Amino acid sequence: MPVRFVSEALGATVKWNANIRTVYIDMNGSVAPSPEPTGGTVKYYDGIAFNDVTDVDPYGRIKIEKSKEFLLKLADQLRFVKEGGKYYIECTYPEIPEGYEWSLGITIYNKDGTNDGYSPTERNPEWLIPAKGSFKKEATVITNINNLDFFNIEISLKHPKNGSLGVLNIVYSMDKSDMRAKFVPKSATTPSENYSATFDFDKMFQW
Repeated sequence: MPVRFVSEALGATVKWNANIRTVYIDMNGSVAPSPEPTGGTVKYYDGIAFNDVTDVDPYGRIKIEKSKEFLLKLADQLRFVKEGGKYYIECTYPEIPEGYEWSLGITIYNKDGTNDGYSPTERNPEWLIPAKGSFKKEATVITNINNLDFFNIEISLKHPKNGSLGVLNIVYSMDKSDMRAKFVPKSATTPSENYSATFDFDKMFQW
């Protein structure tokens, strides 16, 4: 029989702290405040303060609000530029805490129904991009800019074993009929956050 039912049957007060996955039982009928994570060490990564205790969840994943700071920082340093008649993807990955890794996926959809996807896990060198540092990748598959329909970009910051709590999704149509930037959480119980009204699409998309 679950401990909660036994405890309540005996007149105890039971409280569950989901953040640290701990049950507190008080036989006197009152529950002391549940301890929240405290302490930790604060370090700065490209100007973003990160506490290795209070900014992570019990599974080691970076908490949503702190994750958003890193995701928006990367988005600010990703752009599509044209130089000398050629098309490039430029990106500088922000520094991140040790033990985490970036996930960047860029899919370019064409009007003819085809698409080209760039990511650090692509097997074809033509679509392979680095997973850290800075890079300038020529998009050699782009031969007719008028054939491009829209971009779909997904950015996340992952724990190698337990993944992430959400992604930053950016959608941009070449005719500007659809421009969206939104944080999409993995959990349906967590609200999304829309950045479309303030996101600098012109800075990112210069093709």
